[in-house]
Amino acid sequence: MAELDSIAAEARERVESIGAADLLIGLPACASGESLETVASGLRSAFPKTVLVYPPAAIPGVNRNGDESAPDARVQLLPYPFVPVERRDGRVQPDDLRSVFLIGQKLGTRSCAVLNSDIDSSTPAALRALLEPVLNQGFDLAVPYYARRKFDGLINSAAVYPLTRALYGKRVHYPMAQDLACSARLVGWCLQPASSRPVPLSWMTVNAVCAGLQVCQVSLGLAPPPKDTADLSAVLASVLGSLFQDLDRNVMFWQRSRGSQAVRTFGQLEAAPEESPAVDVRKMIDAFHLGCRDLMEIWAAVLSPATLMELRKLAKIPPDQFRLPDDVWVRLVYDFALGYRQRVMNRDHLLRAMTPAYLAWVASFALEVQDAGPRQVEARLERLCLAFEAQKPYLVSRWRWPDRFNP
Repeated sequence: MAELDSIAAEARERVESIGAADLLIGLPACASGESLETVASGLRSAFPKTVLVYPPAAIPGVNRNGDESAPDARVQLLPYPFVPVERRDGRVQPDDLRSVFLIGQKLGTRSCAVLNSDIDSSTPAALRALLEPVLNQGFDLAVPYYARRKFDGLINSAAVYPLTRALYGKRVHYPMAQDLACSARLVGWCLQPASSRPVPLSWMTVNAVCAGLQVCQVSLGLAPPPKDTADLSAVLASVLGSLFQDLDRNVMFWQRSRGSQAVRTFGQLEAAPEESPAVDVRKMIDAFHLGCRDLMEIWAAVLSPATLMELRKLAKIPPDQFRLPDDVWVRLVYDFALGYRQRVMNRDHLLRAMTPAYLAWVASFALEVQDAGPRQVEARLERLCLAFEAQKPYLVSRWRWPDRFNP
C-alpha cells in the first residue's frame, strides 16, 4: 500500500477524507471547470464512487469537496499539483502517472485512468470505452487504437510501433499511449517497494507486456492532433530517448521474444478521412542531403559501415526515384539504439542527429504511397514491421558483441 507521505502534501487531507473509491481518473491536461464538469457528468451515472484528479491552478474556484450537485455523490473532486503545462512536452508525464497511481492505490481503486488529451464532448464515452475492458473483461491495460490518415503520426509509424512490436512481441499500434486505463494489478506492479529498482512509467504498454499482464486496445476514432511538434529534432530525441532507455532494463525480455502476436481490439476501427496534410518531399530530401554533408562524422560513430554506405548511395539518387529500403532504415534505427546504449556521444545530440535520416524515411514513404488508398498504406506499414522483426537478430548480435559484430 502506498504511504500517504508519498503523495503531495496539499492533497493528503483530501485523500484521507475520501477514504476509498472505485475508480480514479487523472486529468492533468484539464484546463477549465467546464471540461471537468463534462467528464463528471458523463461518468456520474456509469460508475460508483469515482474520483477526478485535476490541476487546481487551471480551475480556480471549483469546489474541492466534490460534486455536490450529484445527489448520490458518485463523483469526488481532488485538486492535485500536476506537472505545470509549461514543463510538458505534449506527452503524459511519468511523475503525473506515479501520483495518480499512488492516490489510486491509497484509495483502493479497481482501476486508474489517465487522460492527457484535450477534453471535449466525446471524452466521457472514450473513458467508458477504455475502462470497460479493465473493469469487466480482465485486462490490465487498455490503450487507444486510432484511425490514421496517411501522413499522421509518422514517428509512430516509422519507428515506435514497429520497434516495440519487434522487441516486445505485441501488436499494440499506439504503444506511446497518452490516454490509458490500468488495473489495480498493473498499478501495484508499477509501484513496487522502494527497495527494488523503480519502474519507469514512460512506456506503460512496455511495462504491462514485460510484467506478463493483459493488454488490449480500444478504437477511439481519429487521433487527436499532436502538441508541440514545431521542433522535430526535440520530439524525436524525447520519444526515442525514453524508448531506448528502457532497453537495458528489459533486455532479458526482448532478447527472448520471438515474432509478434495481435492483441485484442475493442470496437470497430473507423475509416480516417481521405484528406491528409501535404508533405513537402523536396524539403525533406534537401534536409537529408544537408545531414549527409554536415553529420557524416556523427553517423560514422554510430552506424555500421554497410548502413553508412547505403546512405551515401541514397544521397546520389534523383528526387523522383528517392527510396530508402526497409532493411537500411531498420538497421539505422537499431544502430542508433546501440549508440544510445554505448553513449558514443551526448545522447540528446546523438538522437537529434537522426532527424535527417528520419526525414529521408518520410520522403521515401510519401513518394511510395502518394497515390495509395488506406489498405495499401496499411499493407506498406505492415511490411516495414515485418522488416523490423526479421532484422531483430542484427540488434541482438550487436548488443551482445558490439566489438565483434559490426557488418
